[in-house]
Parts: sequence; structure tokens; C-alpha cells
Amino acid sequence: MIATFLVSLLAVAGFGLGLWRSEVVPLCRATLGTAMTGITAMMDNELDDDAKEIAVRRAGFALIGAAFGLFWRFVLSLALAALPVLAADLMGLVPREAVLSLMLRLDYLFVVSVAAIAAAEGLRRLRGPGRHDPEALPEINRYSTADRFFHMLAFASPAVLKGASRLEDRLMPGAVQEPAGPPIFVTSLARGGTTALLNALHEVPAIATHTYRDMPFVTAPALWNRLAGGRGRDVGRHERAHGDGLEIDLDSPEAFEEVLWKTLWPGKYRAEGIALWQAEDRDPTAEAFIARQMRKVIHARSPEGPARYCSKNNANIARIPYLLEAFPGCRIVVPLRRPETHAASLLRQHLNFLKLQADDEFIRRYMRDIGHFEFGRIHRPLLFPGFDPAAFETTTPDYWINYWLQAFRYVQPFEDRCLFALQDDMRADPQETLEALCEALGVAPGRIDFSAHFRPMPDRAPQDLYDPVLFAEADAVYERLAQRGVLPGALSPVGGKVTTVRA
Repeated sequence: MIATFLVSLLAVAGFGLGLWRSEVVPLCRATLGTAMTGITAMMDNELDDDAKEIAVRRAGFALIGAAFGLFWRFVLSLALAALPVLAADLMGLVPREAVLSLMLRLDYLFVVSVAAIAAAEGLRRLRGPGRHDPEALPEINRYSTADRFFHMLAFASPAVLKGASRLEDRLMPGAVQEPAGPPIFVTSLARGGTTALLNALHEVPAIATHTYRDMPFVTAPALWNRLAGGRGRDVGRHERAHGDGLEIDLDSPEAFEEVLWKTLWPGKYRAEGIALWQAEDRDPTAEAFIARQMRKVIHARSPEGPARYCSKNNANIARIPYLLEAFPGCRIVVPLRRPETHAASLLRQHLNFLKLQADDEFIRRYMRDIGHFEFGRIHRPLLFPGFDPAAFETTTPDYWINYWLQAFRYVQPFEDRCLFALQDDMRADPQETLEALCEALGVAPGRIDFSAHFRPMPDRAPQDLYDPVLFAEADAVYERLAQRGVLPGALSPVGGKVTTVRA
């Protein structure tokens, strides 16, 4: 029996050696990638029928070649597995029938499979994170093939997300929670401090936000969380794709609300940019859908008690009058960053995503699907009054300072109905600033230490990068809005530059 077992292990080793030396794993990975390319093309509503046909045909030919490659590799591996079995039989050591009988037993298959998986995992840990190790990859690139498939399925059509919401309503009618108060909308241009502020508010017990657990079926958070494994589903903390040092995991809050707006108002998203929402754009059916989604998020995050819905959505800066009309009593929180540093950060991130989206098609698809058109090859500006997207190249500082200027000019008429959290205040005194904000929002922060969410260093950038007239206008808008900051302060000239100083 021992001899039979040893010969069987040699056969298993021969089979594994054949697969390893013939590099079957990279081929399988490439084959899956090819298949996903074809599926992506079929589900991409931005491609016309001719482009889809070409992409699918190319993927089909590539899969035929891959199938032949897999075939000869498995034949080679089976031949290597047969060698020790046949050799032992010819030498009269062990009959091949006995070896095959042992290898086909269920308990043998189970034990050997578990041992092989454990050995492979042990070798992976000894080698450390490699090029294809999810723990070594940033944010979106960590998506497995299965993750990407479910993402593309969810975003194949607005009907899929609406259908997922209806299915959750039917199967889990109790997966909603009435809010403890009106919603809180955190909004500004990207790079204004919205993510750091959302992370801080997410720690407040009575606040409920979207998290990465809701992806990709963000319209059915409770149902998807149950189907995907619930709290047992986990990934390690890692830096997000922006390269700004912020780390995330599945329980980190994120800006997924825009998926709803893009699903319900597709006509607003045009090739030249995103049109603004006005009070006359009211749609009771769409508003009821969004309000129910808010209650679903509250249930998903706080099933045992009441909470208030809170979202970070940069595009909501284009919807302030709409939000005030559609959600009475809502609080709109606008992080406010100095125009010179904000515009410089916008430009840096745009250049970053131009490269990322050129290197990885799925990053472009992912950002487009969740409605994040702020940067890169898919950039679509919010079409604020007075903003001409063609006035400057997007790779120049003046494009972004002009974008900042027109965005916050648009905010000015609503300044008395918004809460402004200054980036300078959040860096210099995060605890006092967030406690003042929580008081204005009517939520109790408890004993939370907010300082971990904000960088303590000053927020500075050169002012001579920009057209002097544009910058002067932007700076004047900033100084006016800065006086609305939630943290009381006084304006004092320092070195010829007006800055906010604590009272």
C-alpha cells in the first residue's frame, strides 16, 4: 500500500510539473482576460454594433488559439503523470490498476487537493507579494476576473441596477430603515477634501454611508452583501488608485451615489460635459427611488437603530438647488480648499488618470460606470454657467483654475444654505472643526478622534502657475466663501496674503 501511495504521488508530481513547466497558469489567466474582453465589448453600451462585432470576433479567434494551447499542455502533463505509473507496472513494483484505483478514490482526491493548495499558498507567502498578488495591486486592479464579470453584469444596462433594486424589494422588503433626520450631502470639486471629510463623518455612530461592500450592485446593498458572503468577505487595507496615501478596505465609505443619478437621468451626461440639475428638473418617481435607496443604505450600515444618510458626491455641487427642493431640510456640506492648491491637485490627478486609464481599459470602464468623470480620458466637466471646456487644454493649470472659479461662482447664491468646511481648518484643527460641523449638522460625535483623517501640514501651492486675472477672481470668491466656514475665524493679512486665522 505504501508503494502504491508513493507511485501515485509521483504521478501527481509529474502532472503538476508538466503544468508548471508549460506555463499553463499564465495561459489560463490570458484566456480569461480574452474572454472578459469579448464580454466587456458585448456589454459596453458606448460601442456601436460594428465595433462590438470586431472585438468579439478577435476575442473568438484568440480563444480558439488558447484552447489548442491548453489542450497540448494538458496532454503533456498527463503523459508525465503516466510515466511513473507505467514504469512501476513494467518493473513489477505496483500494478497500474492499483495506482489508478487509489487515485480515483474521493478521500485521496480530497487529501491531495488540500495538501497541494496548502503547499501553493505556503510557497506564495514565502516568495512574498508578486506582480499578480491582489495584495500588491492598487484598488481597481485588485478586482479578480469574477469581480470584473459581476461589475460588467451590474453595469451592462441601467435596467440591471433597477431590476436588482426591485428584486431586493421583493425578496427583502424589510431591508430599509427610516432615517433619523434629513440627508447630509458632502460635495465639492474633486480633490477638495470630500473623501477625508466623509471618512471622518463615517465614524460618527448616527451616520450611514455607502461602502465598498455595496459594489457593484449598489442599488441592492443588503441582497448583494448576503449573496457575496456578508461580513466574511474581506480584503486587506490598501492605497486607493489616486496615489494620495489614503488607504481603503471593504468597509471604507465611498462615493457610489452618482450611480443612481446616472441611471435615472442618463440624458444629463453628454459628450461635451454633464448638464446641471435645476429645480424644474424635479422627477417624483426618481426622487422616490433615491429616497428608498437612502433608507436601504441606512439599513445596511445601521440595521439596529436609526441613522442619517450621508453621501460624498462631487457631482452634487451641480445639483444644489435641486437637492434643496427635493430633500427638504437636507444639509449640504462643502469642503473649501484654496484655489491655487485645489487646481494644482486637480491637474496632478488628471495627469495621473490619463496614464492609468491608458494602461488599463478596465480602470476607464470602472470610473465611467460609477459616474466619476472628473479626470483622465473620460473627463466630462460639469457645465457650470460661464465655463467653456474648450477655452484651455485640460493638461494646463488655467483649465482647472477656471473650472474652480466657475464652480464656486455657481455655489455663491446658495452660500447661506450650505455648510463650508475649510481645508485649512481641517488641517490645522481637525478636532474643533469636525465637532463644530457635527454640531451644525445636529449629530453627536461622541469621543471620536478626528485628527487621523487629515494631514497636519499646510496646504500650499504656487500662485504664479495661473493667469493672474483668473486667479485673482478665484481668490476673491474663496475669501468670500471662507467667511462662511463652520469654524469661527477672523481674516488677517499674513505676508501680503489673506488667510483664515482661528479666533
